[in-house]
Amino acid sequence: MPVRPAVAPQDSLARQMLWRILAVAGAASVAFLPVFVGLYLDQLKATRADASLNLNRMLAATWENAMLKRDVEGLREIVSSLGALHDIRDVLVLAPSGEVRFASNPARLGLQLPGLIPSPSDGMVTSRFEHGIEGGEVLRSINPVPNRTVCVPCHGPMSSSPLNGVLVIDYDAAPVRRQALASAALFATVGGLVIVLTVMAVWWVLRRRVLNPLAHLDRAAGALAAGDLTARVEVAHLDEIGRSAQRFNTMADALQRELDRHAEHRKYLQDLIDGLPDGLRVIRKSDFTVVSANRAFGEQLGLSATAGQPCYLSSHGRSSPCVPTMVRCPVAELHEHGQVLKCHHRHRRASGEEFAVEVHAGLIDVDTEQGRERYIVESVRDLSRAASISQEHRMTELGLLAAGIAHEIHNPLGSLRLGLEAMERRLRGRPERDDRIDDYLRTMDEEIDRCLQVTQRLLMLSRPPQARVQPVDVNPVLADTSCLLAYDAENRQIEHILEADKAAPRVWADDADLRMLMINLVQNAHHAMPSGGQVTLRSRISGDEVLIEVEDTGVGIPEDDVPHLFEPFFSRRADGELGTGLGLSICRSIVDHYGGGIAVKSRPGEGARFRVSLPRVLE
Repeated sequence: MPVRPAVAPQDSLARQMLWRILAVAGAASVAFLPVFVGLYLDQLKATRADASLNLNRMLAATWENAMLKRDVEGLREIVSSLGALHDIRDVLVLAPSGEVRFASNPARLGLQLPGLIPSPSDGMVTSRFEHGIEGGEVLRSINPVPNRTVCVPCHGPMSSSPLNGVLVIDYDAAPVRRQALASAALFATVGGLVIVLTVMAVWWVLRRRVLNPLAHLDRAAGALAAGDLTARVEVAHLDEIGRSAQRFNTMADALQRELDRHAEHRKYLQDLIDGLPDGLRVIRKSDFTVVSANRAFGEQLGLSATAGQPCYLSSHGRSSPCVPTMVRCPVAELHEHGQVLKCHHRHRRASGEEFAVEVHAGLIDVDTEQGRERYIVESVRDLSRAASISQEHRMTELGLLAAGIAHEIHNPLGSLRLGLEAMERRLRGRPERDDRIDDYLRTMDEEIDRCLQVTQRLLMLSRPPQARVQPVDVNPVLADTSCLLAYDAENRQIEHILEADKAAPRVWADDADLRMLMINLVQNAHHAMPSGGQVTLRSRISGDEVLIEVEDTGVGIPEDDVPHLFEPFFSRRADGELGTGLGLSICRSIVDHYGGGIAVKSRPGEGARFRVSLPRVLE
């Protein structure tokens, strides 16, 4: 059984890519901005530190000269002047012990700041951000002044006193921070603009070369999936997406050709099953649904379509499945692949009329997307149609026989009439002419004329039906039928009574079919009177219809047999003979063909009356 892939929720690739580009760009900006700001701040610190160190070195040189000259007051003035400069918080001169000897702020004098004295190994100028003496962040520049030879008389040997002192300058760090933040903000703004322009450029390229072609490809695929086999994609560039579009078009062309071949093959198979004379339908066993049916089956039921309906609804007019104990149901009885069943059912047409059918059914297993499914294939033969074909064949054979007999009799009778006419001319005017001979000749001529009329009626009955309906006078048909069956009536001691409408009613039908209808009805009346009786052939006009009645005084029809009289092969002859059961079913077929109706009224022991109604020819 095939496994279907999970269906992901629909989303827009363009929206996804836009959000992802913005997210990546934003994340990169957030991630790299502190790095760039930190680097810039370090560079700014280094720049300020270099300036501080240069100032510190210059002050250190001035301090050394002043110490050599023992100009203590000049050194104090220099320290005070430096402390008054903008952004300088403190200028300190520390003894090697850490005591503040000189300070730009007199309050600092005498303070002990041993933490600012570098170790001998750090004997180099340093500059770093630290906390100030009174709090707050400062950029502190520390310049140790080493002991020299010229300083030994005052400071002692260099081995024991490596430092003469330490010069410390504290710069206010706030301006440095503000400048760093301002520069960082400017950098962030410029960087943001660059990122936005970069994203816009990337987005434009992606939309033009990727998203738009993919959108066209998606629309074409959607249209193809919806059944539009003409959907194709325009190829603008032969890149990866363009080549995919080409392959899509090639695939669509191949799919269309394959579907066209499949449709032709399906039509071919449907034409094959539609060409079958018997009805054919396929029923899904699991839910009784008719999944397919041919044209003949629809014609049997008088329906344009039966697929999609339950089998018990379309052919039996039921709202629930047939009861298996009451009828042989192929869906209920067939359980194994290849198993077959033959049964007889009564189907119901759309008009409500029931008719007998013969069903040949078999069970097959078919693999589908939902798994293995079981189907019942039924071949349905309309027994009334089979009876009609059998009766038509029989009547055709009888018609050919009647036509042959009529021709064989008609020609000799014509010769006899010519001989009689010659004899009458020879005897005419002779004095010895006998009146009895004239009577004999006249009687012979009348009998020959009767025989010729019979042959004419036989020839008319055997004539093939016309391709179209035409006006037919009913009264001559009734008279000819009575004449043709007069011999049979005489042998059965049956009297024919003709009650023809004087208005000469005419109907839309075929003359041969109408004669076949009347012969069957009159013969049926003969069979119902084994002890003789009367048959009345009646015609009359009723509105837009012509009513034809055949009424007998026979034994009547049992009430239980009346609903089955027009079924094929149903026979209950009162004379004890075994009938074919086709006569009345043929009558029904003929009447239905010309848009009429046939009904019977009977009671046991009181005879029967068959009434045929046909459309009247309006003058």
